[in-house]
Amino acid sequence: MHNYAKTIAFMFDLCGNEFTTQILLVTLLFLFVAPKRSLFFVRYPFCLAAIISLQTLYRFGYIFVPPPVNYGLVFAMIVATIAFCYKTNFNQAVFIGVCIYCGQFILSNISFMLIFTVIHITQNPENYIYYFVVMPIITALSLIGIYFLIVRTIKKQNELKFNNIVILYSVITFVMVATTLTHYARFEIFWSFLGQIYLLAIATLFTDTTLAVGFMNLKKLQLEEENRILHQLLHKDKLRYEQAKLSNEKIQIKYHDMKQRENQGIIDYESLSEIESDSEILKSTYFTGNVALDVILSEKALMCERLGIRLICVADGALLDFMKPYHIYSLIGNALENAIESLKIESESAVKELNISITRFEKMCVIKTVNFTSKNIVIRDGLPVTSKSDSENHGFGTKSMRNVVNSYGGQLSFFEQENMFTMVAMLPIPQTQQESAAIKV
Repeated sequence: MHNYAKTIAFMFDLCGNEFTTQILLVTLLFLFVAPKRSLFFVRYPFCLAAIISLQTLYRFGYIFVPPPVNYGLVFAMIVATIAFCYKTNFNQAVFIGVCIYCGQFILSNISFMLIFTVIHITQNPENYIYYFVVMPIITALSLIGIYFLIVRTIKKQNELKFNNIVILYSVITFVMVATTLTHYARFEIFWSFLGQIYLLAIATLFTDTTLAVGFMNLKKLQLEEENRILHQLLHKDKLRYEQAKLSNEKIQIKYHDMKQRENQGIIDYESLSEIESDSEILKSTYFTGNVALDVILSEKALMCERLGIRLICVADGALLDFMKPYHIYSLIGNALENAIESLKIESESAVKELNISITRFEKMCVIKTVNFTSKNIVIRDGLPVTSKSDSENHGFGTKSMRNVVNSYGGQLSFFEQENMFTMVAMLPIPQTQQESAAIKV
């Protein structure tokens, strides 16, 4: 066992010491978390070699600094490596560095907790030799856990954004507490094996909290940024609705005036030529009982006509009277735009058909669109995943739809079956509108 322990210790000392070996193994897990800078495969090995060289000199006594200072120095070099090798800003490099440092700290503490537990149970300090059996196994298992719980989470993010004060506070607190607990406090209670277990458990929990704070802060700012974009999109939809409504009204007024003159025996050839240019728009005009719905249906019907898409509509516009006009424009508009985007790439005209229905089911208003799709639609978190390569700047249309539906206490769902893609929005009809409908009946 002693020879085995020496072999394991020698292998870990190849990278300077056990601490450095563990932290470099964790660092390698983060190899693909961010875009790389030019000459990455020159920069990265150079940085790792610098860390190993520094720790080797430290192990042989050529660098005289207290262990806590050495921990901080390695952490700073890891952050510098991330910033030098990846296209990240300072906050992003610090966050990734903290994740790496936390990963090493957790796997190291778990290894020590297990061996001190064995020593405490057996009351035999010589069993510490089994640390060199436990530690490699815990390291391997921890690396798997770190990859799936931390690395994959970071890779799923389009961009890492943080609150500077929170992330800086987390880093400073983590470094101070980690170095204090792992060095000074452990020496004070070295022979209290139960005390060591408690101490390491507290340190591990603190490390987990540090990671949780970082990821919650990251998620919070991402949600704030996403909400800001969705509000901007809704505002744009509102402006587009006002413009579309105004254009539609101008055409209707022009057409009405021309008809009035014709009835009086007056033929205005100039107005007639203008009306002929708008005849395509007039053919696509809808009258469903809701002005906002008429505007969006007329607009998308014209688009479908030009793209060779058959638009089949069965809609009771009065059911949407409880909704704000620009919410109707945003919800229905995004639904139809997504369907049109899907259909316009289809080569066979027989499948280029878009169905939309707005009907009542008990106390619910049901909005439904159905269209053919030759692609396999991936649904994630209840929303279809955009097929566009620039996913960071797309996919907000469906999120905007969900926000609108949620604001009315409704439910939005998407599903694809046998190449038919369906969107269903179910909105509860307010009691006041139900009573009004009952009176009319």
